[in-house]
Amino acid sequence: MFRRRLRPLDPADPADPTGAGQPRTAPRSAVGQRVLAGAAAVAMVGTALALVNSGSAGAATTNLVSNPGFESGLSGWTCSAGSGAAAVTSPVHSGSGALKATPSGQDNAQCAQTVSVQPNSRYTLSAYVQGSYAYLGATGTGAGSDPSTWAPGNSSYGQLSVDFTTGTGVTSVTIFLHGWYGQPAYVADDVVLSGPGGNQSTPPTTPPTTPPTTPPTTPPTTPPTTPPPTSQPPTSPPPTNPPGSTCPTKPKPSGKVLQGYWENWDGAANGVHPGMGWVPITDSRIAAHGYNVINAAFPVILSDGTVQWQDGMDSGVKVSTPAEMCQAKAAGATILMSIGGAAAGIDLSSSSVADRFVATVVPILKQYNFDGIDIDIETGLSGSGNINTLSASQANLERIIDGVLSQMPAGFGLTMAPETAYVTGGSVTYGSIWGAYLPIVKKYVDNGRLWWLNMQYYNGSMYGCSGDSYEAGTVAGFTAQTTCLNNGLVVQGTTIKVPYDKQVPGLPAQPGAGGGYMAPGLVSQSWNAFSGQLKGLMTWSLNWDGSRSWSFGDNVSSLQGR
Repeated sequence: MFRRRLRPLDPADPADPTGAGQPRTAPRSAVGQRVLAGAAAVAMVGTALALVNSGSAGAATTNLVSNPGFESGLSGWTCSAGSGAAAVTSPVHSGSGALKATPSGQDNAQCAQTVSVQPNSRYTLSAYVQGSYAYLGATGTGAGSDPSTWAPGNSSYGQLSVDFTTGTGVTSVTIFLHGWYGQPAYVADDVVLSGPGGNQSTPPTTPPTTPPTTPPTTPPTTPPTTPPPTSQPPTSPPPTNPPGSTCPTKPKPSGKVLQGYWENWDGAANGVHPGMGWVPITDSRIAAHGYNVINAAFPVILSDGTVQWQDGMDSGVKVSTPAEMCQAKAAGATILMSIGGAAAGIDLSSSSVADRFVATVVPILKQYNFDGIDIDIETGLSGSGNINTLSASQANLERIIDGVLSQMPAGFGLTMAPETAYVTGGSVTYGSIWGAYLPIVKKYVDNGRLWWLNMQYYNGSMYGCSGDSYEAGTVAGFTAQTTCLNNGLVVQGTTIKVPYDKQVPGLPAQPGAGGGYMAPGLVSQSWNAFSGQLKGLMTWSLNWDGSRSWSFGDNVSSLQGR
């Protein structure tokens, strides 16, 4: 989804098996900006990202990159065979050269360079990029998740930047630039890796085989100005809430739902959607325009799995008090905490991180009177290649879900908001991100614990059961995916079915909230195609909708007869 912050947002994406795919997404794919509003950003836990549209390359004690401005052609760089990579003299950000490369088929036009570094050291990687879906990142850092970030499309040069800390024993990292499958050429210039140097850099013999993170559902706004705290909060539950600040967990809504993401940061102050920024979760306009399910987005997740939910946990963040949560619920809202998004990932390779997550999130869910959790994890989840055998990351995601549900009241809600590649993408091939959510969705649909699926119908291609591809923002794509899941997607002999009454497809609320925006007339056509059988619709985000006169909420609530 399109989202904000530098969260957390992504795992390595393999080449689009169709050779003609679109970048995925939010809000969060957001595949969410959900703020990442009108833009999208990706970052792994412990990684802060920033997308800056202008400014200097930034001072660095040492630039460790060889030929950073491509004034010496491609010397020092190794580029994929089908990229057509070349040094060009225009457009350039500075100097006399820049890199230009064009994705083709299953080649994402990657250029890479291996750089010597020192272990346990902090580095900043940046570059200026222009064009469609340009990525910047590093592999082999020794971090829980290798860092990367991306820009959805710049008509002029904008800066990408990502920070990381090398692991113990790491003496070299491979930095990379690449585009996205089926997209036009990108250009890049002034690549900087600043930090303590090691030995001289050398180009890799072949480009890295592991693709970087996929696009988030939303670009970040501003990275935190300070690294997250290293001290761990206590694992014991917080003190008893004062009188009037507790209320019962609400059950699954019985009627139709309009589910909107509530941003705990100010999207107006940072210029993303200036018409309306942060609003209290008690704001009467939310219910007045049809929203009866609220996804509170997002908590901060530290690298060890510790969950934070309080004012100031990230720059400009403000959360609702337990009493305000009860007030909003009394006014008709069902409120879930949304976990993940494009910028708040979690290291799913570690069971200890998963356990730490559960131990720290459960007290928060109880104290703040949440009615459920929304799993919007867009990074680090990968299938094993055999749908009947869970990978470590899939097993740890189930470990998190089961751990939370086992400690919360009966009927505590569970929804999921994966990007299309993680679900119907399994019709093309199963493995890596493709179809990675399928065994998890199947488990919780079959055992009755999943309230509904909020698959993100935006920021990427969409797939039918036969592996056919559709553009986001089309009625054909909406109906093909929805019908596929209702009738059953068969992968390696296993059938995954999500009935219409357990589907709440996700759409961008307004132009700029995510790729694939659908005008009200198209939303109406898509909804009416199923004669009211769908449980509802989800959107990124209610703040985006409020910034443009609430046209999405008003239209959907009217379609639902509410």
